[in-house]
Amino acid sequence: MNPSAPDPKTLKPSRIYLTGFMGAGKSTIGKILAQRMGYRFYDTDHLVVKGFHKPMSAIFAENGEAAFRKAELMVLKELAQRHQVIISTGGGTLVRDETFQIARQSGQLIYLRAPVSDLYERVIFSPKDRPQVDVPEEEATFRAYFEQRRHYYEQADLTVDTVHRKPDDVVQEILRKLSLEALDHA
Repeated sequence: MNPSAPDPKTLKPSRIYLTGFMGAGKSTIGKILAQRMGYRFYDTDHLVVKGFHKPMSAIFAENGEAAFRKAELMVLKELAQRHQVIISTGGGTLVRDETFQIARQSGQLIYLRAPVSDLYERVIFSPKDRPQVDVPEEEATFRAYFEQRRHYYEQADLTVDTVHRKPDDVVQEILRKLSLEALDHA
């Protein structure tokens, strides 16, 4: 190792944004990744819900998606100022240019990828509040949302597949990819 080269451990990104469609495992993976890296974990959906003091489905029904997205933008801007954080974004957070650019310019973007059929299976059996997919018969709507958003996800710095993998294995791959990338920049 070159003695004048920076230590790769100091090259860890200060902010890591996990993106991907609902059901990709962003919250689960984010919590484990934050713990392993010694970072704080934030979930944008959770912070928006906390700010409104009501469930996400109630926010969408009573305030509308525009109000939710506005609050989401404010949360993202605030988190972009923090250091040593893992940020789990909602499935639609980074599909607007403004929010995408905030994440792109302030941190590292990691796409947690899985086939839409697997995501749909995870979501319909999940107790999590998901206002845009509230009935199992809405698979076509689910697939349409996924297709609308995929282009944004695919612009991430790193892509990690999550299907048929344990969360710990996904986290190990992320850490390995981050280490390799830090070495490439040394």
